[in-house]
Amino acid sequence: MATNKSWNDSLDELLAKLNNGDFVDQSVREFAKTVSNTTSGYTSSGTNSRYTSSTYRSVIPHVNRTIESTSYASRYLQVVTCMENIVYGKYPASKKDGYQQCITRYIEECKNHSSNLKVVEESVTKDMNEYKAKVNSVTVDGFLQGYYDALLMVKKLLYNSKLARLQVLTNKVSR
Repeated sequence: MATNKSWNDSLDELLAKLNNGDFVDQSVREFAKTVSNTTSGYTSSGTNSRYTSSTYRSVIPHVNRTIESTSYASRYLQVVTCMENIVYGKYPASKKDGYQQCITRYIEECKNHSSNLKVVEESVTKDMNEYKAKVNSVTVDGFLQGYYDALLMVKKLLYNSKLARLQVLTNKVSR
């Protein structure tokens, strides 16, 4: 029977259980199995993922690899630092204004909700639903395309920050 639980809900539940100490009586091996079961099918490059490699091929802006792979003290720091270090390369100027406006908006949103990025995730999801319809219309302009591309990037950064925090927690438990 299929479940309607999303990846974010599963990860949020796992992180909440970690914070509540629900895994205190589990061995490292049992905990690793729980994490593996929770994250299976949801890797950023997997075919079951909402974030396939083809989703991001057309999006030229990217985060500097050294910035993206650095370990951060919190999800907030990771997301904001990555958004502040986006490299635009040859991204079309017609789209760049929309992209930058979206990134600036979500940097501010993250600052306003630094202790609860779930609010930011919900805002991104809401905006993605709204802008997707506009981007799929025949008369879409570069600004809207850039804005939507940036929403995809912010969603990816939020997703990756969850995975990074989970990895940090897993490493702490396995010591």
